[in-house]
Amino acid sequence: MRVDTRGAAVTFVYEPTEADYRAAVRRLRFGTWRGLGGLAVLLVVAELLASYRAWRGGFSPAGVAVWAACLLVVLVAVVHWGTGRLARRQFDGMDAYGTCRTVVGPQGMTTTGGELSSDLDWQAFPWYVETSELFVLRTRRTGIVFVLPKRGAQDPADVDRVREALEGSLHRLRSMPGMTRRR
Repeated sequence: MRVDTRGAAVTFVYEPTEADYRAAVRRLRFGTWRGLGGLAVLLVVAELLASYRAWRGGFSPAGVAVWAACLLVVLVAVVHWGTGRLARRQFDGMDAYGTCRTVVGPQGMTTTGGELSSDLDWQAFPWYVETSELFVLRTRRTGIVFVLPKRGAQDPADVDRVREALEGSLHRLRSMPGMTRRR
């Protein structure tokens, strides 16, 4: 793992919002090849269930189409519900911080707010994605995300400095074509 030792610490001050976490989870789930791979598995399972139903109950093109449509509706509802639920759960952990002050340095980040503080080294979050408004860091096994809103930058150059620190320390998740947005 590469670490950027050139830059000094950069401070972001912001109020975390549930909308930030919804956007982050959506981006991880729908905007990266890794996230779409998980959705592809669900689609294959739905197709196998529809095929089994057709094999077990006799083949009827109309019946298979109705069964597949019902499974697709259920799949979309579950993914939508799960995305919102995950975002709320992630946000609840940060809501107690109130106004956050996150200091990003060569070794990791420190976030303070209210009476809470957390230190995170880069090994805890090996992956990240960037949107036009957020830096989103993701853990390896637990799926926990940390959202760093760009609106918290004290200076527009701070966004570039954080990007350099992330690129030097973490692996950027590959995005779907057309999904990489920078301001």
